[in-house]
Amino acid sequence: MKNKPVQNLDEKQPERVFPKMNKRQFLRNLAAVIGTSTATQLLCGNAFAVAMSYQAKTDSAKKAGKVFSQYQQQVLADICAVVLPKTNTPSAAELDVHGFIDHQLFTCHDKKQQEQARDIVDKIDQQSKGHFSKSYTTLAVDQQRQILLALEAQDFGFTQVDSKQFKSVKSLLVFGYFTSEVGATQALSYQSVPGGFKGSVAYDSVGKSYGSLAYY
Repeated sequence: MKNKPVQNLDEKQPERVFPKMNKRQFLRNLAAVIGTSTATQLLCGNAFAVAMSYQAKTDSAKKAGKVFSQYQQQVLADICAVVLPKTNTPSAAELDVHGFIDHQLFTCHDKKQQEQARDIVDKIDQQSKGHFSKSYTTLAVDQQRQILLALEAQDFGFTQVDSKQFKSVKSLLVFGYFTSEVGATQALSYQSVPGGFKGSVAYDSVGKSYGSLAYY
């Protein structure tokens, strides 16, 4: 999809997410989930406007993307579903976050970063075949989770470089999920900006806070 013209990022944004949220406020919220340094990197340049322009699709895992092959898109969709699974809100895969990652990598990241993302998706599939004799997409969910936990722990033959590459993909995954309407308004506690100030509000009255629910 052709990107919309880049506008002042502190003005009204497309309706992909909460209409009154500006870039500065979103950065603070995203930083609470993935850290300030990573959030700043994700939002540099026109990345925020590009993210807002993405329209979720229902068939992203069934065809090749601009960065990933069709099979890699399938693997990435399963990774998304494991990292942010369905609870009382849809999973990241159901919200087409894998399609978002492909779109964001192609539009805002260089060739080296795109290649690193492809490499770690391929490595996850290779280690699945090596340890379970099955491709990642055919593993049970518990086994898929085990592979990703091994990657985080640099086990099963995964290296520190692999873990770093996966962290970059996972950051895009979280970015994509929480720029979706569901992620912003249901998974997180969203308050419009500007809004009134209320001090000393009991946590129990809020019910939830900014966070990733759980990576696994």
